[in-house]
Amino acid sequence: MNKHYLIIKDNKICYIKCEALDGFAFKPTNGIFIDDGVVVAKIIVFKKEFIELVLKRKIRNKLNIYLTMLLEDATDDDASDDPEFVRAVLDDVSRYKALVTNKYRKYLEKRYYEVLQTKIAIIEEELRAKLVYLLYDKDIEEKQVGKSR
Repeated sequence: MNKHYLIIKDNKICYIKCEALDGFAFKPTNGIFIDDGVVVAKIIVFKKEFIELVLKRKIRNKLNIYLTMLLEDATDDDASDDPEFVRAVLDDVSRYKALVTNKYRKYLEKRYYEVLQTKIAIIEEELRAKLVYLLYDKDIEEKQVGKSR
């Protein structure tokens, strides 16, 4: 099925075929609904500068979420002490790294992409270190409890 749009501007008719254009599609996350407004399910951006701005914003927000998960204090939430929670976050970070490599890479500048890969690698290392610490700390507590007579 060929998708195309008919645009009429200043009494000029123009057909645009979507398959021929290389753009980035995303779903808007804005939850504002207006009674007489149009509901937007998907947006396709074709201009390279706009694509890069949208992706950088999405990436910045996602990295901030991962950093807050990484830097949570044990006093704030007991979930950050759970090794299963840290494993789930680590799996999500590795999935996100693959997403950036496969989907976002062609739209980002080479330098920005390299810096982004470095940031994600640092977050992965810190999460692995936190996981090892939690598992090691748990083993030590179990050994101390077992030796009491």
